[in-house]
Amino acid sequence: MTGSVAPDELLARYIPFSGWFRKQDLTVKQDAFIPPNSELSVTRHLHLTEEDIWKIGRKIAEGMSTPRRLHGRADVETRHVIAQGLKVVPQPVKDNHNPNHANIINWPPDKDARKMCALEIARVAHFVANPEGKV
Repeated sequence: MTGSVAPDELLARYIPFSGWFRKQDLTVKQDAFIPPNSELSVTRHLHLTEEDIWKIGRKIAEGMSTPRRLHGRADVETRHVIAQGLKVVPQPVKDNHNPNHANIINWPPDKDARKMCALEIARVAHFVANPEGKV
């Protein structure tokens, strides 16, 4: 882990599941931000072009245990994550070519509290549809 993540920095949470967003109004559901364990993987926009951000997302979706279609991403400012008492720590991943990988950590142990944090983050997240396909 190196460096820190600025509060105004944008984070991308990739959306490989259609159940993580609402098609009718393209808003993000809390499910996109519920951590599968004690960490939630995100990608920092820092020094990346739009093309780079999508390239990383496609690699992640294709590399899942069951390859998935990348529907889009949820962009959120780090400040909204911090406001939930969470922390964003850089954790570059070389093997999947994501030097901007980071984890959201310090999730509360209580399941309902984690859901509430995820709901608040999703509420301010902006859904960006994959430019290569239909949502």
